[in-house]
Amino acid sequence: MAMATFKCEFPRRQAMLIIREPHYKGNGIIEYDEVARVPVFVWPMPTSEGLFLVEHQDGTVQRVQPDSLTFLGSKELFDQYDWDDAE
Repeated sequence: MAMATFKCEFPRRQAMLIIREPHYKGNGIIEYDEVARVPVFVWPMPTSEGLFLVEHQDGTVQRVQPDSLTFLGSKELFDQYDWDDAE
């Protein structure tokens, strides 16, 4: 019996992922400083928790907060996403 091979592709968008590290201030206050921006591909739909799946150039996948992404491309493509709070 021959095995069939299927290839499934998801449309992904280019974005820059903001990498932040904690910076501790007095009185237990933590601020996050931007230390880098790296190019990623963003999967089209957020998770049920409202996080986006991003794929790094080395193929690793990570869940990130929407405010950590700066999308590349046109305003029309950016506006296609529903940014309302996930229910």
